[in-house]
Amino acid sequence: MVKAYLKFVQDKVFGLISTSNSILDGSGKLAITGCGERISIWDLRKQVLNQSLYEEDIKAEVTNVCLSKDGALLASGYSDGSIRIWSMSDYQLQAVFNGHRGSVTTMTFNRLGNILVSGSKDTEVIVWDIITESGLFRLRGHRDQITSVKLLERSNHLITSSKDGFIKIWDTETQHCIQTIVGHRNPIWGIDVNPDETRLCSCTSDNQIRFWRIPSNERQREDGSGIEPKFIVNTPINSAVIIPDEINEDGSKKENSNNSNNNDIDDLEIISEEEFAKYYGSITVKAESVSGVRFDPTNKILAVQSTGKFVDLFKITHYDTMKLEEISIVEEMRHRQTIKTSSKVRFFSFGNDIKHWNKFVITLAGNSLEAYEIKEKEQGGGAFEVSSTLDQAGHRSDIRSLSLSSNDQMLVSTSSESVKVWNMKSLSCIRSIACDYGLCTVFAPGNLHVIVGTKTGTIEVFELASAARVASIKAHEGSVWSLVLTPDLRGVTSGGADKLVKFWDFELIASQENSKHKVLNLSLTKTLKVESDVLALKYSADNKFLAVSLLDNTVKIFYTDTVKFHLSLYGHKLPVMCLDISDDSTLIITGSADKNIKIWGLDYGDCHKSFFAHDDSIMQVSFIPSTHHFISASKDKRIKYWDADKFEHIQTIEAHHGEVWSLAMGSVGDFFISGSHDRSIRIFNQTETPIFVESDRQREMEQTWEATLEDDTRMRTKEMLEENAAAGKQTLETIMAGEDILDAIELCVQEKFKIDEYEKLLKTTKNQDEIPLYQPNIIMLGLSPSEYLWNRINRIRPSDLEEALRVLPFSVMRTLFEYFNLWVDQSGKSVEFIFKCSFFLIQTHQNQLSVSTEFIPILQHLNTSIKNRLQKERFTLGFNRSALSFVKREIEINQQYKFFDSDLYLNKNNKNNKDKDSNNNKKDNKKDNKKDNEKSLKRNRK
Repeated sequence: MVKAYLKFVQDKVFGLISTSNSILDGSGKLAITGCGERISIWDLRKQVLNQSLYEEDIKAEVTNVCLSKDGALLASGYSDGSIRIWSMSDYQLQAVFNGHRGSVTTMTFNRLGNILVSGSKDTEVIVWDIITESGLFRLRGHRDQITSVKLLERSNHLITSSKDGFIKIWDTETQHCIQTIVGHRNPIWGIDVNPDETRLCSCTSDNQIRFWRIPSNERQREDGSGIEPKFIVNTPINSAVIIPDEINEDGSKKENSNNSNNNDIDDLEIISEEEFAKYYGSITVKAESVSGVRFDPTNKILAVQSTGKFVDLFKITHYDTMKLEEISIVEEMRHRQTIKTSSKVRFFSFGNDIKHWNKFVITLAGNSLEAYEIKEKEQGGGAFEVSSTLDQAGHRSDIRSLSLSSNDQMLVSTSSESVKVWNMKSLSCIRSIACDYGLCTVFAPGNLHVIVGTKTGTIEVFELASAARVASIKAHEGSVWSLVLTPDLRGVTSGGADKLVKFWDFELIASQENSKHKVLNLSLTKTLKVESDVLALKYSADNKFLAVSLLDNTVKIFYTDTVKFHLSLYGHKLPVMCLDISDDSTLIITGSADKNIKIWGLDYGDCHKSFFAHDDSIMQVSFIPSTHHFISASKDKRIKYWDADKFEHIQTIEAHHGEVWSLAMGSVGDFFISGSHDRSIRIFNQTETPIFVESDRQREMEQTWEATLEDDTRMRTKEMLEENAAAGKQTLETIMAGEDILDAIELCVQEKFKIDEYEKLLKTTKNQDEIPLYQPNIIMLGLSPSEYLWNRINRIRPSDLEEALRVLPFSVMRTLFEYFNLWVDQSGKSVEFIFKCSFFLIQTHQNQLSVSTEFIPILQHLNTSIKNRLQKERFTLGFNRSALSFVKREIEINQQYKFFDSDLYLNKNNKNNKDKDSNNNKKDNKKDNKKDNEKSLKRNRK
């Protein structure tokens, strides 16, 4: 009989504040940041977690987050190269993009939010279309990780920087590099472009910030001085955006923007590649190295991030008020203030909106986040204040030990700087106490005190009610590596690096501050001298044996009552880092730095089994209560579930993104908790879902095979050396989607053949009562072959559609194009979707189609049908647009404001402060224009 095992599934994650860059939302009240594989949205005022965005099956870590300019869409990049688009209104997943082979390092939206540009560790840049949920093109040219991407929408250009020391400027229309900026001797850590798109700055591993002028985006001043623009830039990607420089304050166009067409052809010089971005100069900062630069949305402040704890603020003097020939970059950028943070700065960003330009958020290296606000009244002085600090909800460093209370209601965790106590129901930190480097911890009986063993050799006792240290005992000369409660709950036993095992009893002594108040303390009763440093201790449940693991790769078993030697377990090649004894006191398991787990019999010390368990040192092992099943945790970031009786590996859990240091088992065994180097604490619950070991192994093999589909170590082909390419990536999902389409086509062909045969039989048979009724295929769910195939193709994710169609062989193309002809004549089918599929297939199979005469009538009919459908769609859009324009004019006539007037929404608070005379003038103008508008409306109605 096959024994069934129940699966452990990750339930909750806490202890993380920020592991990626942080940004502010459109309101400036929420901070959005990556926390492991989840996206956390923090309320800065309340300092609580507002929302967490994640998918259940996603294990990759969030590496970058980016918000659209209007704050409606949030893009998150992951370490596996995938990108997910979330809606900020309902926090729902909108789209998934798979194109990168390495982790996503940088992203940026255009102003309308319909284009997303991403850069990755795979040295490639991909431009995505959010509306169609597909990749537009891929840009290659860099030789190392992409560090930053910026869009120049006024001139349809893209600027990228990389760790290879180059800045490349790309033309998004031709998809080619038009200029490469060289000269950086070190990796470029970041670039930025000011809101006017006239200045480009970069930072590298020195104390210089380098600037470039972009002459194509500069405009001639009203007085005629300054540098003349050489040509007018192209239409932006989002043509609905109005360029502020071309419009006066009264709303009329500037004369300079219209005079460009009057110049002679000879004056319209084409700027060469070297002249698109001209070197302007550099400024020096106080820090030894710079890792980031940012312009604020209003072009008032330039913030420079150093590799240490400082962020420098520079005030920008606008070149409009000065003569360009007489100023330098040092005069344009003047240092005003230096912000010093509590720990090393990882990322920082300004508010996403012009209204919140004076707010910015800084992500610190110690799993914390700080929000700052620049005071507007003192902008010239650069004064600032800290508006919020998020640091209580997580540790600053690795979580080295975990311990649960006896009733599983509280959890204590230790790290290098503090001891934190967590409520297991709300997962909130209820106590945070400063402490030395805690290596081990236990709850005292009664769950009112916590005992911590530190790296300095002291044992510290903390009272939870007052969050105070009530005792500090110098227990060992070296680090206290292990601390366990005695089975009778009357004391604790400690083991340290001084080759001593010490036995302590609990006692109550009078407090130094108040003699009537009793506090908990420890008194030394016995000391055991061993041959080497003590790494781990464990009592058997029957209080008969004490197991001690030593630095000499052995485990010594002692009798508890007499502390006499009983057994020595040897066989590990490296020190035993952890051990545990089963509840029936028959088995002992040991995990070592040699990556092996050994199962021993406790009576005679015989080794039952030894197996290679992990790819790195094993840090924790723990038996599930009342069973011979156990959990192991390792520095290879994995947690594994084992059966010690059958010596079988049951389950592998890959949840952490760093070394797993600690493990805490629930009192019943229905859950366990792990702590890691990634500073996260994760709860894993046992479900009712049975585990099928063979199917899980098959799934792991599939994942391994999928990882080889896009391998960075493969040889670069000639196509990969081209500057531009398709944005898709072949994955297991796209292959399975292509196979689904192929199966659906074959099923439809068979079903259509059966239907044709049945109809022929009906025509040839005189007595139709003898013919049985036609039985359609159950798999088609009562749909016709055409509808069934349409539904199957539409179920595929739009970003995976092209790669799925690429899997199809040429033998099914005729059938597929015949269905395209059938669908394009049906009004309910999307002509855009049909055109996208047919155009891609024609491009893919162009060589075969060009020599196949049987496809000529099919493709000619498809060409004619698509043109007719597109013409109908064009007429429909034109009619709807005219109708909306008519509605717009009526609203403007009948109401007191313009239709979709942005000033109405941006200046609501200032509306009541407007001058009464200006309002009266507007009313008079509206009365004069109303008659003219009514006449035009009558003509339109006719």
